[in-house]
Amino acid sequence: MPDKLIVVLGATGLQGGSVARLYASLAGWRVRGITRDPEKVSCTPLREAGVELVAGDLDDPASLDRAFEGANVVFAVTDFWQFIQLPPTHQKAAEQGREPNQVAMDLEIQQGKNMIHAAAKHLSTLERLVVSTLSDSERWSGGKITSNLHFDGKAKYTQYLKDHFPDLAQKSSYLQMGYYLSNWKSMPGMAPKKQEDGTFVLMRSGGKHPTPYVDPPNDTGYLVKALVEAKEANITLLGYCELISNEEYAAIWGKVLGVKVRTEVKGMEDAKAAGLPDFLIREVSESIAYVSTWGWDGGDPEVKHPRDVGVEMEKLTKVEEWIRRENWTDYHGDTSIETCVYRSRQKISQELSSRFGLASHIFNGLITPETLLKLYETRPTSSLVPDHWRRRLHINGLPQASQTSLAS
Repeated sequence: MPDKLIVVLGATGLQGGSVARLYASLAGWRVRGITRDPEKVSCTPLREAGVELVAGDLDDPASLDRAFEGANVVFAVTDFWQFIQLPPTHQKAAEQGREPNQVAMDLEIQQGKNMIHAAAKHLSTLERLVVSTLSDSERWSGGKITSNLHFDGKAKYTQYLKDHFPDLAQKSSYLQMGYYLSNWKSMPGMAPKKQEDGTFVLMRSGGKHPTPYVDPPNDTGYLVKALVEAKEANITLLGYCELISNEEYAAIWGKVLGVKVRTEVKGMEDAKAAGLPDFLIREVSESIAYVSTWGWDGGDPEVKHPRDVGVEMEKLTKVEEWIRRENWTDYHGDTSIETCVYRSRQKISQELSSRFGLASHIFNGLITPETLLKLYETRPTSSLVPDHWRRRLHINGLPQASQTSLAS
């Protein structure tokens, strides 16, 4: 029986890359990754993993038609935020007397429609279309939320699919990706704030709804895999690795970093101080108001959770492990030796895994703290470990607790 073909849009992105890497490791599957420039450096790991890389552009329907040829599964994703960064978006907004995020939503909707039109031409081979989307905040808020456009653009082209392409809709499922764990790096006000007394403040959204935290580079592939393998289509899945409150996240963060932490509901003062334009302040403010009041999925009763659809939960990221891997030095001031060892082991294990095609945890169990110190002594310029981690280990040595708790 020939291998099935999955076509992945945005193959070098956080979501698409996760899907492409996972399916490249699965028997019985061929992976075709779609990217604007298959020759760029970021494509090299995918090519080495066996992914077929094909040029395709979401603004070029003919290129999508060619890319979807013979596809059994398509993973479709768009990126609202890319348009915010492009000068033509702002120029067009000024010419039309509109806000840049309104123009960005229009552009994203058109790309979504282009994907849908292309997929609809390949129903003879297509078994499942998985669309990365978000909930319709204007609808679920009863019209109270009108500027959460990075949600609503995706929701609008998703509804367009359901309304105008019933045959394709019968083969489609929808993944509402949750709150990226990495968002703290890119959003003003989201980073932890150290106080004069040495404690820390983390921002929380307010409201009673828990946050669907997700680690896209790892988790997206497993979430998509469950939707592909489900017997029935027309599933809407809330994509997360852990569904916890902001307060629970903060407690985990404080435990890992060994500090006292509290959460505060904040306005957008930090964003204003950082120079965020008014249209983005409204965008972010309304997004926070929406998820605080109605939840990430808006309270849609049709939305399923990962366990409901057979996601391999044990393979999803654990929030505590993710926090340990992150470099918080600029915010925490110092990084514990235990955390340095943990991150170093993870980084080296992932490198060895990619080289030898084996699961990273196999190597992780072989890398003891003593092995790390020997590696640093024999390879002082090793690119596998950041300099500040190496210095911490050399200067301070490894406490007995680290050797006991981290060697296994």
